[in-house]
Amino acid sequence: MIGIGKWQGNVNIQILRFSGDVFITIGDNNGAYAVDIKLPPQLEKVKLRFDTIEEVGDNGLKGKGKLLTPAGRELGFEAAVTFDGDEMSGYLKIAIANIKIKNGHRIA
Repeated sequence: MIGIGKWQGNVNIQILRFSGDVFITIGDNNGAYAVDIKLPPQLEKVKLRFDTIEEVGDNGLKGKGKLLTPAGRELGFEAAVTFDGDEMSGYLKIAIANIKIKNGHRIA
């Protein structure tokens, strides 16, 4: 499995006018990927639910799912991350924005 562990990166969301750290935990759930994403405090009530996660090459993961807003709205999203040793980069793409994860690194 690719990317197992805890990761931290930075996001800058211009449409909402803030930036902050995102924490991603990737684990093995009986051969399937289990992903938990902790967003910056300004977005703590937003939830991401993955429907699919698949490996891309030898060092990447790509997933699709639903972003659940505090108002109960669901937006489809696509996310991808690429790993290079203890470094990580990626993006989250939703209808209103393409959010890049920068300066990603392993924290555990």
